[in-house]
Amino acid sequence: MRSANASTSRIATLPAPAMSGFQEPRPDLVQPNPGGPDDPLGESVMDASQPWLRIFEPRDVRLVIGRHQDPQRELDCPAAARDGIPIHRRVAGGGAVVLAPGMVVLAVRMARDHLGTTTYLERVNRVLIPALAPLIDRPLLSIGLGDLALVDSDALPPRKILGASLRQSAGLVIYLGCLLIEDHAGLMARYLRPPSRQPSYRDSRPHGSFCTHLAAHGASGAGVRQALTRACQAGLAP
Repeated sequence: MRSANASTSRIATLPAPAMSGFQEPRPDLVQPNPGGPDDPLGESVMDASQPWLRIFEPRDVRLVIGRHQDPQRELDCPAAARDGIPIHRRVAGGGAVVLAPGMVVLAVRMARDHLGTTTYLERVNRVLIPALAPLIDRPLLSIGLGDLALVDSDALPPRKILGASLRQSAGLVIYLGCLLIEDHAGLMARYLRPPSRQPSYRDSRPHGSFCTHLAAHGASGAGVRQALTRACQAGLAP
């Protein structure tokens, strides 16, 4: 798996991040996060002994739902079972996503120095936008609750390229975001149901017309990972 960390420290094995006081209501459908320093959801940043920043390309296909979501409402669980695709529940909120090769996951551990959610999402987007802008041929827009979208023209609605979620504790904020590099509209259509909650700018568009991918606009996965690593280390480091 191609990745970039803010530190080279490693622990041989780590337990999966726990959701304090949370008991999985659908253990028949939802598998625990495998855990470890290279856990596939990026949640190892919750461990203070691990790097505060992870930027990586997923190794395989997984489905991830938000902390309080119903997998049967958000996902085509029979299709996932037939295809052997694991379903996980993230420690943070947000909506259901597909993680797959050809995407870039960004996981950041930040100090909690303000109240609220939008403060941290906007903080990260202020770092991401100037890092990504030189790599693509369209303007970028911070929109919705932490989304990034590409603007094709004034006449067309923005198309999403990044979704994000947060997990806040007394002293820490965990940011988890996923950037679309390659075209995965087919995977989204196969496994994701129309979401139970939609941002207004989606306007009920199906996945294929709501989302786009950066490779169609000049960016590569390697270039994105390098640019984000430099930008996050400069703009978000503890």
